[in-house]
Amino acid sequence: MASLSSPSLPSCLCSFLLLLLLRVSSSYAGQFRVIGPRQPIRALVGDEVELPCRISPGKNATGMEVGWYRPPFSRVVHLYRNGRDQDGEQAPEYRGRTELLKDAIGEGKVTLRIRNVRFSDEGGFTCFFRDHSYQEEAAIELKVEDPFYWVSPAVLVLLAVLPVLLLQITVGLVFLCLQYRLRGKLRAEIENLHRTFDPHFLRVPCWKITLFVIVPVLGPLVALIICYNWLHRRLAGQFLEELRNPF
Repeated sequence: MASLSSPSLPSCLCSFLLLLLLRVSSSYAGQFRVIGPRQPIRALVGDEVELPCRISPGKNATGMEVGWYRPPFSRVVHLYRNGRDQDGEQAPEYRGRTELLKDAIGEGKVTLRIRNVRFSDEGGFTCFFRDHSYQEEAAIELKVEDPFYWVSPAVLVLLAVLPVLLLQITVGLVFLCLQYRLRGKLRAEIENLHRTFDPHFLRVPCWKITLFVIVPVLGPLVALIICYNWLHRRLAGQFLEELRNPF
């Protein structure tokens, strides 16, 4: 009996090792990597932005759990589970502003669209795919820029004042030149000119003519400066409010 049982021990051991290898290989077969854009994605305040994410190797992710959250507090930006979007689990500041583009989800590719981008959206996002108990994720960086970042109040004032000053100097020189030429004419020619021009024209101060020409131009420029300051105050106030109430 001993001679019959001894050869069965190596065969059992080989069967056990083969079964273990099959289990390990099957567990690793379901694994994947999550890949996001390497470079930061840039967006303008008030615009919309798209954050792409995919798994490699590509596979159908319809039955997976897919989502984005903001570190370090794991605020849910968007969550897709059981074949539908879970809007109720979103952070309040992202409700109604996100959309998951699932046209290529069968290939393991999804894109998160964020509308009405805010200053507080700048920073890191984490995209994750979860298949049963296995999960992988990737980090995405978003840069938010001010559409008026190249215009500072000092530059805007300078751009507004310089044309007005040049216009004022030009009008003043033209008026002084015209007065000089008219005063240099003979009396008879001046009397003839008086029949055409207003007799009081030569006695009108130069600053009144200049002011009459400048006011229609200066008004819109002042309105532009006021609108610019109002827009920046509103955006800055919104940003500070979002920082005070992140949830």
